Amino acid sequence: MKNIWFINEYDLPPEFSKFRRRYDMSKYLLKKKKYNIHILCGSFIHGTENQYAYKEKYQKNIEYQGVHVHILRGVAYSSILKRVISMTLFGLKVAFFKFSKEERPDVIFSSSPHLFAALGAFILAKRNKTKFILEVRDLWPETWVQMGIIKQKGIIHRFFLLIEKFLYIHANKIIFLGSRFDYFLNLGIPKDKLEYISNGVDLEEFDKKTSLMIPLNKNKFNITYTGAMGKANNLNIILDLAKLVQKEKIQFHLIGYGPFKSSLEKRVLEENINNVLFHNPINKNMVPEVLRNSDALIMAVLDIDLYKNGVSFNKLFEYWAASKPILFYGRITPDYIHETQSGMVGKNIEDFKEGCIKLYNMPESERKILGDNGRRYVEENFSWEKLADKVDAILDEVLK
Repeated sequence: MKNIWFINEYDLPPEFSKFRRRYDMSKYLLKKKKYNIHILCGSFIHGTENQYAYKEKYQKNIEYQGVHVHILRGVAYSSILKRVISMTLFGLKVAFFKFSKEERPDVIFSSSPHLFAALGAFILAKRNKTKFILEVRDLWPETWVQMGIIKQKGIIHRFFLLIEKFLYIHANKIIFLGSRFDYFLNLGIPKDKLEYISNGVDLEEFDKKTSLMIPLNKNKFNITYTGAMGKANNLNIILDLAKLVQKEKIQFHLIGYGPFKSSLEKRVLEENINNVLFHNPINKNMVPEVLRNSDALIMAVLDIDLYKNGVSFNKLFEYWAASKPILFYGRITPDYIHETQSGMVGKNIEDFKEGCIKLYNMPESERKILGDNGRRYVEENFSWEKLADKVDAILDEVLK
């Protein structure tokens, strides 16, 4: 049995976190009876204001569905500065983490919501003379540049570029969630080092029936958003849409938390947008029932070049799994919604409104066809049962 250590600051068990990727992946890897799986993460719940999964001073070890989870004390943050401090401290703790003799890693598999954790994981791998796999979820520092958080070619940008390229060069394998490798190839990274494994859905878990935690008025057409409420989620465009369709019996439900939530709520009050309801985050296991009981599901992205590198939005796969039509705003590659015929796409506010009204007036039988198209697409391409086979093959190759 090989010891595989996954490292991601935000990979708390699903009862605390909205991020299921690692646990869905691990569930099917464990079924192969080849691996002992460990996850090293932080205790602060990302996307909340001041919530911790556990408040142990240093570290808590638990087992979740056969996965050994090692939770390091985290730092709460609600600003960019505090978040950078949290990232730095987590990276340092990872770099000098000590394994028991029985748990010494055969592979360290680091995911990059940020580069500090990945750098710490690389140092940890070097200290323990083991293989290092880097999973790139977000292109750092390009994501922060295009969102306007840091200045292009400034000192911070150049510093992160050095770390990024260093990690890409020294990783044994790079797994990217997007389908296009242009960004890496332009940096001189050889193609045979690159692998594509998108986000996906554990359909076995997703299809479990639960209580409906959000009240949905069945006399209205319910359009639901679930997830973070930050800059990247472009939720103001959804409020723009809501204003334009207030005369219709359409109700928007925005479920989640994030740094923009209070300003969004303030805007709804000030502009008297009476067809938008905000809801607190709900347990991740309860989300599928809300999605299944909605009439349509909605998401929006910023209009930035980053999404031309191929994207893998986790909520998109969950929306498809719910068998509901999707109302999408933005320009991405691939153009998933058009290609799968699973909903409507707006690339400007007029298109967005037109797509919304079209779904609203569409016979339920036609909306069902759109929803079924998305569900079939996930079943055939993005179930974790199938994606885990790809991860298994990569681990086999690295461990040779």
